[in-house]
Amino acid sequence: MKKSFINLLAVSALVFGMASCGGSQKSNEEAAKNEEAAVIAGSVPKNLLTEELKTETIQLLKDMPDSEIPYRAYSGEVKLGVGNLGYMVPTSKANDLTTNSQKARAVGIYFADLNILRAINQPTVDVEAVLAKLTADLNISYIQNVMKDKLPENASKEEFKAFTQKQQEKIIDELAANDRMDVQIEILAGMAAEYACLMANPSLVIEGDATSAGLSENMEKRVGVLLEITEDLSTYYPDLKNVGTTIAPLQTMTATITTDRNSNAEITGIRDALLK
Repeated sequence: MKKSFINLLAVSALVFGMASCGGSQKSNEEAAKNEEAAVIAGSVPKNLLTEELKTETIQLLKDMPDSEIPYRAYSGEVKLGVGNLGYMVPTSKANDLTTNSQKARAVGIYFADLNILRAINQPTVDVEAVLAKLTADLNISYIQNVMKDKLPENASKEEFKAFTQKQQEKIIDELAANDRMDVQIEILAGMAAEYACLMANPSLVIEGDATSAGLSENMEKRVGVLLEITEDLSTYYPDLKNVGTTIAPLQTMTATITTDRNSNAEITGIRDALLK
């Protein structure tokens, strides 16, 4: 029986949009009043996020490039091995996190860890427990329920892709409906950084895949999309400006497996900076 391998990096994709923001559309008059209040206050509240920008963000996230590795790992065509899991953030670190931004980024990091642990048949109880706590703290426990969906047994490539796409869109819609766009992007940033740490790990082996550099191209494009989104949304969510600045170096550091591994310490430092 084939093992379920959830493509959380695709879900990441850090894992997220705003189909309708889940609320009723404001009248022109109400919007005008809010805009006037924002000008007077000298700030741009998130409820003024334009429908056009919401739609563009959704599309950017849903159109992020897919990797063939998750399906090939699920099907047994390739096998993933990680000899040293010491790079992963200890689950005890969650006790030190105090801000919602830290917790959201940690959710992305631990989701990536969960995915890898499942892929290499390692225990996941501790990571699942910390994810349950963090998502509860952030009031986004519903995304845990999405991850419990079962992949059809012996799924074909098409079924696998449809399943992961549906999961991705469920999470996008759930978070969007609760106006959690900033949380969505924080999760994606943490997930991207943790996957970069995995790729930089010298003990990572992908058996049966001679072109694992494709992972780098995939990562490079995903980080680029995240940078575009954080730039667009930073006016509405100032914390995202810092996220974009922090993860920006990943785009060049993950250009190839060689640059990835040569930048191991720096990439780990970027991941750790997301939790400070």
